[in-house]
Amino acid sequence: MEDKTIVESLLQMHGLTPTDDDLELLVAGFAPSRARVEQLYAMPGVRYEEPALTFDPRYQRS
Repeated sequence: MEDKTIVESLLQMHGLTPTDDDLELLVAGFAPSRARVEQLYAMPGVRYEEPALTFDPRYQRS
């Protein structure tokens, strides 16, 4: 499927209507972003780990 078709479908699914210029930028950035996401899933042993440090207000330092 073509990147433009995917981006347009995702935008329509969420009710977003960007300008033509914004759509062009989104389409241009889709393939590189998708490749980075796939790299995250390809890392062995970290698939189900937290993606970043999180803040838990129950544990505060004194």
